[in-house]
Parts: sequence; C-alpha cells; structure tokens
Amino acid sequence: MRTYLILIVLLLLVVPRQVEAQEQNESDALVYKPRIVAIPILFYGPETRLGFGGAGFFSFKTNPNDTILRPSQINVGAAYTLEKQVLTYASYDLWLLENKLVFNGEFGYYRYFYNFYGIGNTPRNVEQYSVNYPRIRFKGYYELFSSFYAGIHYTFDDFDIVKRAEGGQLIQNTITGSQGGIISGLGLGIKYDTRNHNFYPTTGYSIRASYERFGNWVGSDFTYDLTTIDVIRYFDLKKDRVIAANVYGRFIYGDAPFYHLSSIGGNSQMRGYYDGYWMDKQKIGWQAEYRTPVYGRLGMVAFAGNAIVADQLDHMQWKYIRTTAGLGLRIKIDEERKINARLDFGVSSDLTTGFYFTIGEAF
Repeated sequence: MRTYLILIVLLLLVVPRQVEAQEQNESDALVYKPRIVAIPILFYGPETRLGFGGAGFFSFKTNPNDTILRPSQINVGAAYTLEKQVLTYASYDLWLLENKLVFNGEFGYYRYFYNFYGIGNTPRNVEQYSVNYPRIRFKGYYELFSSFYAGIHYTFDDFDIVKRAEGGQLIQNTITGSQGGIISGLGLGIKYDTRNHNFYPTTGYSIRASYERFGNWVGSDFTYDLTTIDVIRYFDLKKDRVIAANVYGRFIYGDAPFYHLSSIGGNSQMRGYYDGYWMDKQKIGWQAEYRTPVYGRLGMVAFAGNAIVADQLDHMQWKYIRTTAGLGLRIKIDEERKINARLDFGVSSDLTTGFYFTIGEAF
C-alpha cells in the first residue's frame, strides 16, 4: 500500500497558532484546563483513491485541582475513502485517584485492506486482503507501591476477511486465521513508571510486562499464550534534549492467527517497514531516538533500531536481524504541555520506506 498525505504544510502553519491563542487566554489559570487539538486529514492512494477525515487529541485531568495527578489523554481519529473504506479509533490513557488507578487501551472499527507478506524470514510476494473488524484493547492497573502497578489486560478482535487475492497464500486456507475469526484474550500485566512527564518524558523509566491467555474459555476461536515486555529509559541531556532507548519482546506459544503474530514495522517500532513486513511467533527488538528542539516550536529527531522474528527463540539468527533508521520533524502544537505533532521518515535494510504523521512521540 502506498498512500500520500497532503495538507501537511497547512497544518504546520495553522495548528500551532490556534493553540498559542488559547495559551495566552489561559496563562493565568491555576486549574488544569481541558484542551483539544483537532487536525484534518486528507490523503490519496491508488488502493484507496481520495480519503479524508480528522484526528483529535484531548488532554485533561480527571481532577483538575490535583497538582500531583498525571494528565490523561484521549486520541480519536476517523477516515473514509472513496473506495468505501472506514477507519475509526479512540485510544485512551486515564489517570485517577492521585495516580493510584490507571486505565489505557483502544476502541476501534476498521473496514480496510492490508498487505500480507507471508510468515517467517524467507522472501515471498505481497498480496492484499480486505477485512472488517471491531477492536477492543483494555488495561487496568492499580498502584501497589510507589510507581509499581499491577492489573488486568483484555484483547479482542473479530476479524472478518471479506476478500483475498486470487492465487495468494491466504486463499489456500493453509495459514492459521486465513478465513478470519475472533481473538479474545485475558491476562495480567505489571508496569513500573517513573517518567517525569506523560507527553514528553526526559527522565525516568517505563517498564511494562504482560501475559494473556487466548482460548474458548474467553470466546476466542484460537488457543495460544502471549507474553510481552517493553522497557524504555529516558536520558536527560538538558534543555529538552533527550535520548530515549527502548528494548522490547513479544512471544507467542500456541496456534495464533497470522493477524496477531509478532510483526516488524509500523509507526512506533521499526519505522520504515510496513507493519507485518516480517512476522512470526517470536520477536525481539530495540530502538533509540535522539530528540532536540531546533527553533521556536520546531524540533527534530534521529532514530534507529533493530529487530528479529522467528518461529522459535532458538531459531533466531544474525542474518535475520532487520535494521531501520530515519529522521523526524516535531511541531509543538501545545507548548505548555509539550504535546508534539510528529512527522517521521524511515528507511529499512530491505530498502523499504515509511512516512508517518501523527500526534505524540513514538515511545
């Protein structure tokens, strides 16, 4: 899929000024005021034709008078294309009760198409498939002691594959999940969070780990276990310059469908690869990013990373390690709360490229 975004220059010029006027009106307020940033979206691709919609970022506190409480955020987006494709989502990160209780996750509905490149590390041809599905992601945590949280995770997708490529791998029904199906998993999660800021951390750790069980007992058409770990450390270089370092792993045991395997690519990890360009049951990776202000509301980043996938951990080989690197532009759409719009371009060791435009840092 190749999609071309437009109106980006207009956004960079208009959005910061809209926020600046709001900041001036609220500069003397002591209460944490709710704030909304809205961005129009317009894009074109040969598979979508013209597409349009919008995205919004809502920052607030569940108790605006609590100076200790971390700010919460809700991201929403919706798009429609002339090929009658629909993408809608709402992600959330909610902090309550003096940071004792945390909820985050996502709700969405998608009627869209995706590329499938196959499973494993062998070269293969790309094919497209079309799918309709609702999505639910839920994580609820309670603080057991200072900065350490434990709670429950729930994952749900109802994958209805409505079109597969003639002569492709999926239409042969030899790949788990090639006819669609429900994934539903319930499990436990822990996290340790000492970040000094939610939207633009410069110091501290964010460490998360989880285990989920998928099976008939919770309504899943597939039976497997999913374990994840994600560790981020932020190094403060002063004056809002920071190095962010991230190590992560995703491990599946059992018969998971192809659309929930551990994949390389996307707008947060291994930027430069289409999400799913390489996929298998096991994944290990790392990435690092240097972030620095440039002038006024403008900033820049440089990032790089490696990742590897395999069906088993002992099958991972050096020759299968993938690499990405790239540069990005940052525009402060809320200077007071350090909320950035990001524009990233990444390139991979397979000479694929990716272009990403969204709100908030990659990690």
